[in-house]
Amino acid sequence: MTPTTTAPARQRRRDRLTRFGFFAVLITTIIAVVYPLYWMLMGSLAPEGYTMANSPLLFPESFSLDAYRNLLARKPMLLWIWNTIVVTVAATAVTLPLSILAAYALNRYRFRGRMPTIYFILLTQLLPASALIVPLFIIFRGMGLLDSLVGITIAYTSFTMPLAIWVLWGYLQGIPFDFEEAALVDGCTQLGAFVRVTLPLAVPGVAATSLFIFLESWNHYLLALVLTSSARNWVISLGLFSFIGEYVVEVEQMLAASVITVIPAFLLFFVMQRFLRGGLALGGMKG
Repeated sequence: MTPTTTAPARQRRRDRLTRFGFFAVLITTIIAVVYPLYWMLMGSLAPEGYTMANSPLLFPESFSLDAYRNLLARKPMLLWIWNTIVVTVAATAVTLPLSILAAYALNRYRFRGRMPTIYFILLTQLLPASALIVPLFIIFRGMGLLDSLVGITIAYTSFTMPLAIWVLWGYLQGIPFDFEEAALVDGCTQLGAFVRVTLPLAVPGVAATSLFIFLESWNHYLLALVLTSSARNWVISLGLFSFIGEYVVEVEQMLAASVITVIPAFLLFFVMQRFLRGGLALGGMKG
């Protein structure tokens, strides 16, 4: 063979190896992500006591809904889900508009201390939540916000807002100011240009940020553990932990509760995915 004939053959072999490696990594990742969810569902449908005595399999020997029946009969699961929905929706409703306005101000206006403010917001994410638990507990105790859904909502808002501002600030940088200038020339105010021009273009970023805020609040455990004491104000993350006893772990019921817990997150993702896939299509503008 001449070098001219072997080069394409080598390139084809490299392409095949690359595709094989890509699909191998993709399949491994899918299995690593999907199988725990699948096993959670199968474990919730197994008879009680079966999961602890058997290794994870594709299917249990028999199916049963006893875990779901006992869960709803013995635990105030619906109350915990309702508390979580109230806290999460409230935290998202407060955090998102404030974050959008703050990110817009930091992106569009030039003022002294602008960049230090942006970097300070980012630095707040370097602090672990455990470092702020004691100050938050003392502050909330002095304000009478302990063991209340209002207190949990405020705490969730304070933790999700810095990262939401940072994400939206970076997203708004990709939207040229020329669109707003055109709206201002047409007679819009600064607020009107933001609402009518910039905000519709930023819908994918706002959707992604709202999904992040919702999931972060939905899954948060440490703040709820410290700020609440009575079971009537528990959120779902505390309710899941209650299945772990000193001597007995109610595995099937905990898995059934986990299945119920992930349903709202999946539903929200399917509702928001069309906005997430929408992307941002901006044409070039000649000056």
